[in-house]
Amino acid sequence: MPHIARILIIAMTVSFGIILSAALALKFSAPNPTNVGGRPSSPPKIVSVVPTSHPTEASSVIVSSQPVEIAANPASFQKQPVENQIAYGHFSYAQANPSELMIVSSYATGDDQRFELLNIEAGQALMRMMYSAREEGVWIVPVSGFRTIEQQQKLFQDQVKRRGSVEAAAKISAPAGFSEHHTGFAVDLADGRAPKQDVTLEFEKTNAYRWLTRHAREFGFELSFKRNNSQGVSFEPWHWRYVGSPNAIAAFAHARK
Repeated sequence: MPHIARILIIAMTVSFGIILSAALALKFSAPNPTNVGGRPSSPPKIVSVVPTSHPTEASSVIVSSQPVEIAANPASFQKQPVENQIAYGHFSYAQANPSELMIVSSYATGDDQRFELLNIEAGQALMRMMYSAREEGVWIVPVSGFRTIEQQQKLFQDQVKRRGSVEAAAKISAPAGFSEHHTGFAVDLADGRAPKQDVTLEFEKTNAYRWLTRHAREFGFELSFKRNNSQGVSFEPWHWRYVGSPNAIAAFAHARK
């Protein structure tokens, strides 16, 4: 009998424990009233473009060790009207929204480091183009992308000092507010195997330039300043602009007429 009584006591204890656990589970498993209907209770997060080492058409490809945060629904600066103003053959351009830019290359000199940026659409197209060229043994390198109005002002003033006049400087450099680089859709390209030809007329003799003349249009790029162009700007074999999206086409509507 004592043995049977001990078994009954143990069974009652276990049963009570099971009932208590079930009650607690029901209490703490009640639905969260702040998340009804599957809607998130927190605001939408910022989308982060993360660097990858291998390009794919469906993914963002950035040559950088740092991610760049962009707004999930950035307001495009191209919706802002751009007046048809001309300065020494150069059209006026609005400055790109920084949230719509991505890193396409980085350079370090001593303790200084700079990042080259492009519009995200243009940057992704550039990455695809660079990898396509590299498969054929051609090394295309972006050496200058987006520029602020302040950066362009300094570059133009330097050219004025070198050339002796604003008119002469404008033949090879745009005044601040009139550079295609402000849009984030323009990029200066170089040949990684011929660095001495960077941003010079000698770039025309490189494998990179020859490859670009054959294939750049397949990726939405075109040469901005051909020989004898209607704007009167000097021939620049290194300067290419992206026209592969509605926003890009709108940005260069006047220049492409």
